[in-house]
Amino acid sequence: MSPLIGRRQFLRLGAGAVVVVGLGACDSNSTARSPGSSGLPGSTGGTEPPTPSTTGAAPPGGPAPGGGAGTTFGGRRLVIVQMNGGNDVLNTLPPADGRYHDLRPTLALADHDVVALSGVTDMGLHPALGPLLPYWGAGQLAIARGIGFEVPNRSHFVSMDRWWRADQLTQPGWLGRVLDGLPAEPSPLFATALGSGAPVLAGAHVQPTVITTADSFKWVDFDPTWLAAMGEGGSDLAGLARHAFQRTITAVNAFAEITDSKATTDDLPSREGDATITAGLAVAAQLLLADAGTQIVVVSASGFDTHSNQLTEHADLLADLAGGVAAFMQAMEAGGLADDVLLVTTSEFGRRAAENGSGGSDHGAGGGSFVIGHGVQGGAYGQIDLADLLDGDVRPVIAPQALFTTCLDWLGVDAASVLGERDDGLACLRR
Repeated sequence: MSPLIGRRQFLRLGAGAVVVVGLGACDSNSTARSPGSSGLPGSTGGTEPPTPSTTGAAPPGGPAPGGGAGTTFGGRRLVIVQMNGGNDVLNTLPPADGRYHDLRPTLALADHDVVALSGVTDMGLHPALGPLLPYWGAGQLAIARGIGFEVPNRSHFVSMDRWWRADQLTQPGWLGRVLDGLPAEPSPLFATALGSGAPVLAGAHVQPTVITTADSFKWVDFDPTWLAAMGEGGSDLAGLARHAFQRTITAVNAFAEITDSKATTDDLPSREGDATITAGLAVAAQLLLADAGTQIVVVSASGFDTHSNQLTEHADLLADLAGGVAAFMQAMEAGGLADDVLLVTTSEFGRRAAENGSGGSDHGAGGGSFVIGHGVQGGAYGQIDLADLLDGDVRPVIAPQALFTTCLDWLGVDAASVLGERDDGLACLRR
């Protein structure tokens, strides 16, 4: 380790500037690259052609190596908002069914507080989601009700892993498979996670940039120019590490320029529990509008595990979601990107239909997702039938793979080659 950087300083850099490229070429499932290459699949630094992904994903075009979005996926962008903890679909989309109040005598929203959705009589919106109404009225908001795996699992860890990997737990993330299939190594900010890690973006070879908080993604207490002097290349571990450092330098410096952030700070970064959807989407908008090569963003925020005090906490969480989404979409409109962006929301499961004894609800099965954008055929998809529960849970009627298929169709990627098979259970894109 260089004498210019101490152990504590290195760890503090790692907290904010999470590894932006994987060392997958050194694992037991990968083959080493030729000495003339960078050691990473898709590198343009050597003479060896990139190793094709085992998924067979073949998105059109190829990313601009030095940035410049719009050359991959026909210029389309995908933004995923992860509502970590298991968002309660019943209070998000209150059903017009007396059983709702029977199951939740203290937790159900009053009928007069529920926001009506034009053209729909069997559900409404939580009042905190009012900022999303214009997108419903414009036919640009699709609501997936009862989304979840047919055989659910109420464990956060298992369920999130199933969502990230499209229920193929030995495979990389379903979007990571797409990154592995790109014809050239993407720029460091091409796939970016904001708020926490995003295993959905992790490929066998290509890894995303992870930014826990914008304030922490910067150099701390040292000048990184010595890293740049290390050079890069080589198929051994040292060569891969040098390449990773170079991509980290590129990502941190580009992010600082885009967000106009200071180069150094002596404050330890805050962790993902402080992340909000509004703040994450504000940074996502900056990245997309800066034409920094960013085309896939995952924004994560926690807090949706509402076992107690749900009425107040859930209202705040949904207000953060709706306000953040509305501000993001307005920024896309102002920046001329609205036609090119699809935003979707995910959560690992819904909550139990009946309230618990602590003013909240426990882990359930079927949940809900929003799909928003100019390319969306708005409307309600799926259903919630409180007369037909699955062991006390909202019954899953739309598989997560249907949402993934929609996202891949948006990007122009062959969904069957990534997921194993298509699922057209959520056909909510305009043709």
